[in-house]
Amino acid sequence: MIDNLIGKRYAEALSNSVKENSLLSPILENLKAFQAAFDAQPQLARFFSHPSIPMEKKNALVKDLAGRLKVEAVVLNLLLLLSERQKILNIKNIVEYFEKNVDSRLNQVRASVQSANPLTSQNIERLRNALSEILGKTVLIDTHVDESLIGGIQLRVGDQVADATIQNRLALLQQKLVKEVA
Repeated sequence: MIDNLIGKRYAEALSNSVKENSLLSPILENLKAFQAAFDAQPQLARFFSHPSIPMEKKNALVKDLAGRLKVEAVVLNLLLLLSERQKILNIKNIVEYFEKNVDSRLNQVRASVQSANPLTSQNIERLRNALSEILGKTVLIDTHVDESLIGGIQLRVGDQVADATIQNRLALLQQKLVKEVA
């Protein structure tokens, strides 16, 4: 709970400090890259949470990582602030809330599509256009292939899910048959 509050506050502060909308997406990508480094290297969390490691070494590592990732100056400043305040381990929540702020400011929404087979670029574009028309926002689509779905697609926009997979239809049919037998 407190992690969510911390993430939200820092994300809002960062979003409010960025006046140009054109900088929001690159900053988000910088934050995601930094988070990916944390996810890929679990020892980073141990390093930053260890009380006996001097703050200078922690800040030096932040600067080194930021340099390798070529992050924007505003992101480096945030990361150093997080390091100083011992909140850098909240990077995942900060990224999550910052992404929501970016989407809101840019009037866009993210959609996740799972399908049994890869979707063609034409299908993705048709889906994007249809969703954009319905939602009145720019739609960013992330696709995943899940062969266990057998066929069809599952679409997730925010907390809404539309499941038109064969796997789901079979499960619904099974439930219906069980009810009729009982």
